[in-house]
Amino acid sequence: MVFSLPATPAEKAKFRQYLATISVTLGMTVVGEMFGWPSPTLPKLQHPTAVAPLHLDHRQTSWVVSLLYLGNMLSPIPAGFLMDRLGRKRSLVWLSILPISSWVLILLARSAVHLYAARLLAGFWIGIVTTISPIYIGEIAEPKIRGALGNFVSLMTYSGDLFVYVIGPYVSYHALAVIAGLVPVLFLLTFSLMPESPYYFLMHKEKAKARESLRWFRGDKEKEDLEAEIDKMEENVTRQMQNKGRVIDIFTSRANRKAFFIVQMMAIFVKFSGTGVMMAFASTTLPKDAFKSLGPSECVIILGLTWVVFAMVSMLLVDRLGRKILLSFSSFGCGVAMLLAGFWFYMDSATSVDVHSTNWIPFTSFVFHGIVYSLGLGPIGMAIKGEMLAANIKANVSAITSIVLALSSLFLNRIYLLIADSLGMYVNYWMFAGSCFLATAFTAIVVVETKGKTLQEIQDELARNKRPSNPQEDS
Repeated sequence: MVFSLPATPAEKAKFRQYLATISVTLGMTVVGEMFGWPSPTLPKLQHPTAVAPLHLDHRQTSWVVSLLYLGNMLSPIPAGFLMDRLGRKRSLVWLSILPISSWVLILLARSAVHLYAARLLAGFWIGIVTTISPIYIGEIAEPKIRGALGNFVSLMTYSGDLFVYVIGPYVSYHALAVIAGLVPVLFLLTFSLMPESPYYFLMHKEKAKARESLRWFRGDKEKEDLEAEIDKMEENVTRQMQNKGRVIDIFTSRANRKAFFIVQMMAIFVKFSGTGVMMAFASTTLPKDAFKSLGPSECVIILGLTWVVFAMVSMLLVDRLGRKILLSFSSFGCGVAMLLAGFWFYMDSATSVDVHSTNWIPFTSFVFHGIVYSLGLGPIGMAIKGEMLAANIKANVSAITSIVLALSSLFLNRIYLLIADSLGMYVNYWMFAGSCFLATAFTAIVVVETKGKTLQEIQDELARNKRPSNPQEDS
């Protein structure tokens, strides 16, 4: 089959939207690298005989891990402010100096303090890019492919994780820093060439620039069709921007309140599904002799590969089946996997039953969890804020969501081993199962289907109420 460049406006539009999405989510690949970096690197820095530029004790190691989350919590609010003042593109391009500087500091580090600074800068970038990139994607995407494009946020994060897990154990400390550091440079070079979101220009009443941006994203389609879309977009943005985007505006209309509630709950469900801590502590959680041919590094690589492959599958399904079906199936499946893993840990630690012959169950449960998580809860739960939020609250709510994600991650990383030591490992997994089953019910009852709808149609759906309502409240 001979490859040919897109020729029709529809083909150009799809190609350009995918190109811009891949470019902006290279920033999320950097996030995956930063989350994954400690796994292959810290053992080298802790081993007294390892060839490394410095060595860390347990206290220093804890700070290296924790400062990432501190930076992640501090940067979303400024990022939300900047994305509305400077623009989505300009904010990300200018601030890409943070991850580049982080990898340079890691490369040149000669003391723990250098790593502290590097990880704090990395955390700043995580908070910034997770706040801005889903909004950018939601604003440039056509309804028919918006779900697939939104899934790139998670797919590229998983890819960054997997990239570090695969090469980290087999290259030197310095080689890993150089290789991983090339990704934010690639992000800077490619995303600098992409247009700004047309929504940002319309928010600042720059319709001519918005038209040029939209023309590029829509593949140079017919002038009449382009004008109709830009006029409708302008009308919607103007209506949504009547309130100036104060935090209080999140709660002044039914649509905003419901969108805020859905987005925050999905962020919590994503983290409390257990995926992050499961991956982080896999080497200490899994039975040591579960698979004689697989070590901790290989198990983590298999889990990471599972995420990437099935996140790709989700991209093919999300705009066909819809968000609610995939979310419900995924959340329920994650709950079953965690329930099973918890049952095994309970039998192992709280009973006299010999479970040695079933040591394969926890890892198999983790893999199944990874499959169903990557089909729905992970990618859709992370991308949903790009679809749900009105123009005037996007910056504030996206920033709040990034902080909720960071706090949830920090909380779970701190309590995971504490619960395991004081109550039993099985309590962690039954807690994750309960969260997943709650997410299933929440999706069925509360979440709004966004498949095939424009951003304004989603706002109209959020504002709708079964009982007669005050028209002013829905405005």
